[in-house]
Amino acid sequence: MQEHGSPPVKSFEDLQDKNKEIQPDFDFDKYGIRNESNIAAAEILDHANGIIKQAETETTGEQLLLSDIKEIPTLVYPFLQQTGLACLAGSSDTGKSSILRQLAVAVVTGENNFLGFQINAKHRSVIYVSTEDLERETAYLLSRQTQRYKPELLKGLRFVFDITNLYSKLDKRLTNKQADLVIIDCFADAYGGDLKDTQRIRTYLHTFQELAQKHECLILFLHHTGKRTENFEPNKNNLLSGQGFEAKMRLVIELRADLMNPLNRHLCIVKGNYLPASYKKESYVLQFDEQNFVFSNTGDRMPFELLVKQTDTDNSKAKYEQAKELKEQGLSYEQIAKKIGYNSKGSISKLFDKAKKNGWDNSLSDSVSTGNEGNE
Repeated sequence: MQEHGSPPVKSFEDLQDKNKEIQPDFDFDKYGIRNESNIAAAEILDHANGIIKQAETETTGEQLLLSDIKEIPTLVYPFLQQTGLACLAGSSDTGKSSILRQLAVAVVTGENNFLGFQINAKHRSVIYVSTEDLERETAYLLSRQTQRYKPELLKGLRFVFDITNLYSKLDKRLTNKQADLVIIDCFADAYGGDLKDTQRIRTYLHTFQELAQKHECLILFLHHTGKRTENFEPNKNNLLSGQGFEAKMRLVIELRADLMNPLNRHLCIVKGNYLPASYKKESYVLQFDEQNFVFSNTGDRMPFELLVKQTDTDNSKAKYEQAKELKEQGLSYEQIAKKIGYNSKGSISKLFDKAKKNGWDNSLSDSVSTGNEGNE
């Protein structure tokens, strides 16, 4: 209620009009301002506020350097960054969904590593969007993968099976409760458009990039590789939808089946904007447990060129000839690996195994495959 004797309360519009009548009481010429248009005080204040707001939103190089960030923060060191977009791709029946559920379980249950790589989770929370395995199938698969965990340990794992208005659903859930990771299984279903429409794909992914930045989480897409890409080395160009999809990803992993052992898989880093080249030349060899649907890291690595199904299009034979010559010179497998650009002596052993299998040198004996005899 208005007090007796107080001036009447004016509307906001009245105050604006009154303010425009007030002229600044200072010498315009002194500050190099020509006031020929009779500028009102309100306009000057608006302009000044605009400058202040712009200064507040700008980020300078000085600020970035003073932030003292020496390395990219990771969710799973050293591969998966904490914020942004990433992708796991592969052909059908390689276990892509299984390995992503295993990652989700490791994060929410507080495991300190995933396949031997350190986990740096802040919230122990994951949102899993499943478009292929629905609720009943997911319940079965999850029960197989989590036999050693109590159910209450998985309360941080939240599933989404309805992808209608997916962006809004995720935004709301992340606002209600933060998450370290959002897994979208799979991209093609969530996107629902033409996989050849590069610009539309980039526009679609940009909204999820902004979502990841807004909620400071990683969004990891499951995607598929093209047909017959097993005939080529693991590569970011093997993905369906090509450059339109891949360019928006900071990390791309290809999961590939082993050519000889049906239980082995190869985790291949084919794109990593923040990783040295040494991570992107050889696979991490995993073993799949058919009973529990989980993977384990064997500790072995294999050069990408040895994962190619067709042998007449890769350069592994040339590598073998080089390795054979170095072996004849008396170099150890470890020394040979360094000479020809491999990371481990185990890779040289695999190279000689492949040479024997393909008949590149019939003089090779069975003992060669050990990779150690006479070379230690």
